[in-house]
Amino acid sequence: MIMQRLRSVTKYFMWVVAASFILFIFFGFGSNILQRGEERKGNLIAEVNGDGVDYREFSYRLSKDINLISGSIGIDPLRERILSDQIINELIMEKILSGQINKRDIFISDKQVIDIIKNSPPREILQDSTFWIGGQFDYNRYNELLRDPRLREFINNYAERIKNDLPQRILGGEVTSLVRLTQTEIMENLMEDSIKLKLEYIRIPVDEWVEDEPLSSPEEFYYTHKELFRREGVVRLGYVSFPVKVDDIMIAEVRDIAKSIIERAENVPFDTLIGIYSYYLRERKLYYGWTSTEELPSFLTSALLGVKIDEITEPILSEEGFHIIKLIGRERGRLNLKEIFLPIFPSAEVYMNAMTEAWSLVKTLRSDTLIGIPDKYSERYITYGIGYIPDIGVDFGTFLDDPRKGKVSHPLAGEDSLYVFWVEDVDIGTPPFSTMKEEVEDTIKIIEASVRAKKYIYENLPDDMLIMYPEKGAWYRTPYFTLNNYTEKGIDLPDKIVNFAFNLREEMVSPPIRAGRDIYVLKVIGRKAPSSDEIAEIMPGYLGRMQMIKQTILYQGWIYDLRKNSDIKDWRSRLYE
Repeated sequence: MIMQRLRSVTKYFMWVVAASFILFIFFGFGSNILQRGEERKGNLIAEVNGDGVDYREFSYRLSKDINLISGSIGIDPLRERILSDQIINELIMEKILSGQINKRDIFISDKQVIDIIKNSPPREILQDSTFWIGGQFDYNRYNELLRDPRLREFINNYAERIKNDLPQRILGGEVTSLVRLTQTEIMENLMEDSIKLKLEYIRIPVDEWVEDEPLSSPEEFYYTHKELFRREGVVRLGYVSFPVKVDDIMIAEVRDIAKSIIERAENVPFDTLIGIYSYYLRERKLYYGWTSTEELPSFLTSALLGVKIDEITEPILSEEGFHIIKLIGRERGRLNLKEIFLPIFPSAEVYMNAMTEAWSLVKTLRSDTLIGIPDKYSERYITYGIGYIPDIGVDFGTFLDDPRKGKVSHPLAGEDSLYVFWVEDVDIGTPPFSTMKEEVEDTIKIIEASVRAKKYIYENLPDDMLIMYPEKGAWYRTPYFTLNNYTEKGIDLPDKIVNFAFNLREEMVSPPIRAGRDIYVLKVIGRKAPSSDEIAEIMPGYLGRMQMIKQTILYQGWIYDLRKNSDIKDWRSRLYE
């Protein structure tokens, strides 16, 4: 069950887990932290176990990252805000890990750093083809580069990356060094990954058999089945979104920039213009070289009709922005293209208007006189389990660390909107019957209806085959799947039913089994298991992968506990007021 445990644990505080495990696995994560003098609370944007995160640390890293991703028309204000939150999250996590590094007395000497620099070139150098001769890295040329005074800043930055990253890698190694796989775990997970089933099943909703009133006493049922109504920690969040939209003025401004780039192309090489002006796209690489016409989006295919070799198109508008294409060559079924891309994003004015409106709601929600959400806002609600992150594309920072009824967030950033959240309610433990009566009655009705539905199945369906066109419900057939990939295969079955299926004999028709508001009857029509030779072939690599997965589970759980038990004060909202 290692894979199922991994899927479960990775839901916990994803910004914490993701950042920390990347630090453990990959080299080169993180950046310099400025030296600080005496700290004052007014200069802090967060505090972790009494150790402050100074504004200068944050500002330095933010400006450095913005310089890397901004271009000829600046940066999307929403993306800058999201980047800002990510950096604060990273700084908080680094403070937590730094405390553990100091506690374990993990230290990297200057000599170790120098040895690493000499023997392990940074990624930027390793990817530079000029340092490779005959398939071998040229260390003589690399050593000449290290002695070049013009590159002192680059080398110093690399040294700082090593000082920041290597202790965290050592920490991760120490935490996971005692992880071992048991024989039982190996066999269980091998079976989960390699045994494949193919199912036929009938699904029958029980709603048709639901009566208006339950036959059993709701109160008696509640007290004899309280475990059914226990809440492990469920939070109901309310929220209002404030869209940050692109306006016509920004579209016109970017179109004018695109036209000026085309004019410059008369005297400036197109490759130079790409380097100066072009942004990266989110979903694909820029077109540069031969591309199949079948892979081109229709809006580009249409725009390139009639364009001659070495000609440059007019600015081409898409949902993402403006594209400028130079046609270098044309052959049957493919084109040689070079592309400049200019994104269109909301103006700073539009962003600030949305921010002002969002803060207005925050202040209203935090006021003592509020009775209900003002009518002008369209609120929505979601529920999630404590310790998990709602999957709605918003960076919650530390807002969900300690959910309390009535708690209100500052404006949070999403992909195309700002959001204000508030905790509507928190359910932990088993609520009293007085608040659960309707849910208890509904549960009894479903259970009683499932008994009637099963009676119908026993009386009307054969027990040795599944009817393809049953009078009630519907018949389905799945492709082959394993316990670990059935959701990826698009198989819409509850976990309970999938686990039950793997315990059935081939060609056996199961008794009816309820999951939620549906009754299922299953038949295994195919089962595939690897041969002993196939197992022997895959086992070495499989063991390594399982070891890494188990280390991941342990490390993420350890990080989650560290994060949960840290005293964190988060004042980032000061940046956005």
